Amino acid sequence: MEKTAAQIQKERQAELERNADKLVQQCDIAALTSVNEKGYPRTCILSIAKAEGFKDIYFISSKRSDINGKVTHFEKNPKASVCCHMGGDSVTLIGNVEFIQDKGLQEQVWSDAHSSFFKKGTDDPKFRLIKFHTIEATFWIGGKFRTCKYK
Repeated sequence: MEKTAAQIQKERQAELERNADKLVQQCDIAALTSVNEKGYPRTCILSIAKAEGFKDIYFISSKRSDINGKVTHFEKNPKASVCCHMGGDSVTLIGNVEFIQDKGLQEQVWSDAHSSFFKKGTDDPKFRLIKFHTIEATFWIGGKFRTCKYK
């Protein structure tokens, strides 16, 4: 039985998604963009604390300022973008962030590398665990390009 065009497209998307999951898992660093107080995008390079494929990515950051900085931006506007790149492949994501209060998850992503920045560990009042959730992904993997929307 021949596959329909819709089945072929679904298979191609699934392959891109699997490859995007692998790419994000292999990336230690990603670009995270917030919207600043003047409505402009502001991109920072951050270590990925944890990734559940390309759909949910966690970052550790610090609340240093009530005026500016990504944490302050996200408190006012949860819209964000993440970009991961490796070799000639990239995944550009659009989505929303939330701050994770769950101590178990905070401890799970914690590493000793953070202790020089957060003296009290995850109990440091400036410590923030940010979860980015993808609602749209643009893939450029293996010379294949596609943009997909998610919930």
